[in-house]
Amino acid sequence: MVLTTPKQIKETDLPVPRYFEGQVLRQQATVSVSGYFYSVDLGPDVRPQHHYIGKDRRCTCGLGADCPAVNAVADYLCAGGERSPDVPSGYYPVVPQVCPVCGAQAYYVPGLTSHSRGAGWACSRGGKAHYWQAHINSWRQNLAENPWIFPPVLAPDGTVLYPGLKRDEIITESQPWPDDYNPDR
Repeated sequence: MVLTTPKQIKETDLPVPRYFEGQVLRQQATVSVSGYFYSVDLGPDVRPQHHYIGKDRRCTCGLGADCPAVNAVADYLCAGGERSPDVPSGYYPVVPQVCPVCGAQAYYVPGLTSHSRGAGWACSRGGKAHYWQAHINSWRQNLAENPWIFPPVLAPDGTVLYPGLKRDEIITESQPWPDDYNPDR
């Protein structure tokens, strides 16, 4: 059969594309929140069927930011879908695309992977030192944002029951002893 008019083309039953035909896949996609990622099921006719999109708008498949599952997540969020939780500072569920210290390419290093820090990685320019520097920067930022060892306790009426204790209020050996205090007495 030869198609000659646009009307015939619209009425023709065209097969669903088997691999990444943008809009068709976005309409058929099922999006849900899975940990720190969005899980996207593009249907059984697509390989790979399941995709995982991070908050950096990058898919874990080889297509990265060009994957149509990224657009499916954008549509899902625009329609009021549930947002995935924020990744804790200093935790890497997957290797970052670029080094957070210098912006160079990052790559996976299995020996640095940890339950508390996430995926281990190194920088193509700074090596493992940039991995540790990124974690130290994160720890410093967390300490600056939360100076309390024990936060203050307030009664429901606003009365201070306990004033709290900040990290910089702890006396260490590097600080001079208060007046009239001699630990040797």
